Amino acid sequence: MNPKDIIMEKLVELQVEKGVRVLFCIEAGSRAWRIDSKDSDYDVRYVFVRPLNDYLSINPKSDVIRTTYDGKGQKAPEQGCIYDFVGFDILKFARMLQSSNPQVIEWLISDIIYYGNKRAFYDYALTQFKPIALYFHYKSMCKQNYLKYLQTRSMVTYKKYLYAMRGLVNAKYVVAIEKVPPIDFSKTLTLMKDHMPKNIIERLKNIIQYKKKGREKTDIPNIPEFDEFIESFLKDDSEAPKNKRLGTINVLDQEVVKIIKEEE
Repeated sequence: MNPKDIIMEKLVELQVEKGVRVLFCIEAGSRAWRIDSKDSDYDVRYVFVRPLNDYLSINPKSDVIRTTYDGKGQKAPEQGCIYDFVGFDILKFARMLQSSNPQVIEWLISDIIYYGNKRAFYDYALTQFKPIALYFHYKSMCKQNYLKYLQTRSMVTYKKYLYAMRGLVNAKYVVAIEKVPPIDFSKTLTLMKDHMPKNIIERLKNIIQYKKKGREKTDIPNIPEFDEFIESFLKDDSEAPKNKRLGTINVLDQEVVKIIKEEE
C-alpha cells in the first residue's frame, strides 16, 4: 500500500474512532517545504469538526488529536514513527489562524493535499495575516532551534540549521516582500536573493541538497557564518513590521459558525 492510501485509510478510521469529521488534510513539515530526505517521516495535519452537541457540553472534548503509525499503518510510539498525524479542532485552528500563527497558515498553503476543501480559510490566511505577528512567530522558531540545539551544541546538524534558518529567512521575507512566505523553502531563498547575503543563500541551498541525500542527522561542526547571522538577527528587532493590520474576523467567524452548524 502506498503512503497516500495508508493516510486515507487512517483518516477514515480516525473519523469513526474519534467521532469527528475531517474538513481537510495536508502534508506539513519537511516534505511540504521540499527539504525532506529519504528517511523523513510524514507530518500529516488535519482540521476536524465535532458534532454540534459536543460544543455545547460543559465538559469540552480535547481540541487536539494525535496518532502515530509505523510504515505499515499500525499504531506505533511517537519516537521513530513513519506517519505522524495531528488534528486540530476547528475552533483551535481558527483562533490560531486569527493570530497569524505560521503553523496553521502553512497547513493552508501546503500544496500536498490528501483530502478536503480549505474553503475560505486559504484566502483569509493570505490576505488577512498580521505582518508583525507572523514576523515574531517565525523569529521565535529561529530562536528556539538556535538556542536549544545549535548554541548549546547539543544537536548540531544540517536539519537543525535548516529549521533555524528557515525561521530567520521567513521572518525577513515578511518584512521584505510583505506577503506570506512560500511553502517551498528553496523558492523563498530564490525570492530573497536581493535581500540577504549571497553566501548565506547559496550555503542554505547546498545544505538542502545535503539533507535530501540523507545527511540531515549527521553531526557537524557549528557553522560560524550562520551563527553570527542568527545572533545578529535575534538581537535586533528594528526591522520588525510596523503594520499592526487587524484581520477581518467576521469572515473567519462566519465560516466557522457555518461549518459547525452543518453538524446539526
